[in-house]
Amino acid sequence: MNTRWLILADDLTGAADAAVAFARRGHSTEVRWDEAAREASLAVQAIDLDTRTASAGDAAARHREATRRRLEPGLSLFKKIDSTLRGQPAAEMAAIGAALRELGRTSWGVLAPANPPMRRTTRDGRVFIDGQPLEQSDTWKREHSYPDADLAAMARSAGLLPLPLPLDAIRGDGQALQQALLAAAESGRDSPILLVCDSETEDDLARLVAAARGAAAPGFLAGTAGLANALAASIPSAQKDPPVLSKTERGTLVAVGTLARVSRESARRLAARGGAGLVLVDPEGEARGISMDIAGTLARGETAITMLDAPESASGAVDAGYAEDFSAALALALRQMGALIVTGGETAGALLARCKVHGIRLLDEIEPGIALGTTLGEVEVPIITKPGAFGDEESLARCLDTLNQLRRTA
Repeated sequence: MNTRWLILADDLTGAADAAVAFARRGHSTEVRWDEAAREASLAVQAIDLDTRTASAGDAAARHREATRRRLEPGLSLFKKIDSTLRGQPAAEMAAIGAALRELGRTSWGVLAPANPPMRRTTRDGRVFIDGQPLEQSDTWKREHSYPDADLAAMARSAGLLPLPLPLDAIRGDGQALQQALLAAAESGRDSPILLVCDSETEDDLARLVAAARGAAAPGFLAGTAGLANALAASIPSAQKDPPVLSKTERGTLVAVGTLARVSRESARRLAARGGAGLVLVDPEGEARGISMDIAGTLARGETAITMLDAPESASGAVDAGYAEDFSAALALALRQMGALIVTGGETAGALLARCKVHGIRLLDEIEPGIALGTTLGEVEVPIITKPGAFGDEESLARCLDTLNQLRRTA
């Protein structure tokens, strides 16, 4: 494998969640969602293809096209998937393999969806959260794309041919692990092979990456930030300077556009702590007055904490229309913000598109899965992105404290 990476993701916070593993080790890293050409000096580029809520056919088509168009010589490919298997990961991986075959490149893949720091593990080819089967989680009950969390069955549903790699193979003799990958590579010459890997610890993922960096390097690797961290740790770190943020007298906009309970409670805790109050934004209500009030708060250098007031959906996800309406309601405020903390991939994408931002240059990781960067485009401000279900009820408070400290020392 090369040391430069193309990351394809199905939502914005997921793209940042995976790519920040490289940024915090000093590698130049950006998240993009426009058609801009890649900078030649960039080590890692993550692309948000916005397919989390797309159909399997649409998701596959976007990934196939992105692979064909963006996978330049000298780049390795990482497919970021959701740790709870939301979206269309099977169709997307199958499309990537097909595109690699069209490009004349090695096309078999390695799937390792564990994220140990977030208590997501894989055993016997199935996903677990906090030691419990994924199917028993609230996330799965609200939103899932497959009948169950059997990774082999998921792969077969998209025409992929799964080969299991159990824990004893991962943790056994390194030579045997290398041979398992060589066997998968040989089988993958003429077939759409996907090596489905168990892993429960960061060491498991590190051993897998070490083997994959050998002679049997796959066409692509697929997983979560857990695997991205193992990949980033396997290449030499670069010179890393402390994050430098622009100075401003304007306040921070906190925008919670997810229905995830932990993020919504975190916003309430933050509002109660600072006494700033929590502004519920009804996307179907009167927006201009709310936006003007929030803009005034930001112009005074104060923190504005906002949360999407949307009904529960059948899936538990935020409808794209609500995310867009939320961004429209905050349109005036976006031009007054000195920094942005946002949770929820759909909302992050809608807000940044609204103020003509086309990317994020990643700087560091605040805590697992929570990325710090600066926006690229017409509005350039510090930004922290947090996946909706990540963190705890004090995460947003810690994000704001970190941001305030960095801005004071700028």
